Amino acid sequence: MWSMSDVDRVEMSLPARKEYARLLRLAIAGISSRMNFNFDSLEDLKIGLDEAYLLAINDPEQEKFGVVFEIYDDRLEILVTGLGSAETLEEELSQKFGFSILNSVMDKVEWTRVDEMTRNLRMTKNIR
Repeated sequence: MWSMSDVDRVEMSLPARKEYARLLRLAIAGISSRMNFNFDSLEDLKIGLDEAYLLAINDPEQEKFGVVFEIYDDRLEILVTGLGSAETLEEELSQKFGFSILNSVMDKVEWTRVDEMTRNLRMTKNIR
């Protein structure tokens, strides 16, 4: 059983605007470098995070993009908090390839309903 002291947490809150996508990519590049992910895994992480960010910036009501990076010895877990309305997400995921992309580049993808209007997304990438 792990304790929270076994986990380094990096939390960020960005405006949900495309101008901040580069900052998000820089953060994931720095974290993955520290964790010794290989180049292909870094690219997978960037793609997964980009897809999650697109969900936020394509929702006109989304003002902030909250993300928590949980750094373990064997994996990185990325928690994206407070994503748009559940209806908007269902529509986005059914109409676009975003969900299949997330599943193809991440080892685990989980959606959690926070309330009627919002969901959290947790993505896990294992170190190989």
